Amino acid sequence: HLFFMLSGSKTAYIGKDFSLPDADIDVPVYDKYTLRQRREKGLPLTYGKTRTYFYGDHVAYLTFDDGPNKVNTEKILDILKQEKIHATFFLMGKNIEKNPDIVKQIYDDGNAIGLHSYSHDYKKLYRSPKTYTDELEKTEELIYHIIGVRPIISRAPGGTSGHFTRAYWTAVNDLGYIEVGWNALTGDADGTGRTSGQEVTNLQKQLVIRPYLNSHLVILMHDAVGHEATVQALPQII
Repeated sequence: HLFFMLSGSKTAYIGKDFSLPDADIDVPVYDKYTLRQRREKGLPLTYGKTRTYFYGDHVAYLTFDDGPNKVNTEKILDILKQEKIHATFFLMGKNIEKNPDIVKQIYDDGNAIGLHSYSHDYKKLYRSPKTYTDELEKTEELIYHIIGVRPIISRAPGGTSGHFTRAYWTAVNDLGYIEVGWNALTGDADGTGRTSGQEVTNLQKQLVIRPYLNSHLVILMHDAVGHEATVQALPQII
């Protein structure tokens, strides 16, 4: 870890051979090449196996899906700065095109960026593994043109349960993507978290019902249009 400590880097990068940093590196990991560039250069697309997903011991991961959004994401970034912490943003291609400046701000602030498809259209995405990975590649190209690196983490819209077959997992792994799920949610998208107070209460209840969440917690939230309550709830959630 000496390099990262000496350089003060906000990010880490995978190697040309797709070697990954240690699992406990606590900065976002990106690739300096897109998949298209890796193919053109004859570089490996993956390290050939599924990576054990790392949960930090007694770490709460704040994750936001469906952005970036001009209003909500900017407010969330301001709160994160004030609290001196970071989060992970799973970005949707259509919204990236509308808000490239927000994508750059997320990255420059030292937050992690993941892929969340281009369209978020279940009928298109889950037609076949190829249609799904095509959207991942389209979205990573958009991000690369804005920040000069591409994410290697992704999150399936709606989650993998009920959507991914073994063929989907194979397709994602063969392209080196690391799928990131969640184990708790505020309810800001399922109707149970209509207000900021309800979102906080929902999360508190889950921590009581499932005590293991207190040692490794990945919270699903959203920063797209209509999620102003999540912005309001965030300081108390933190």
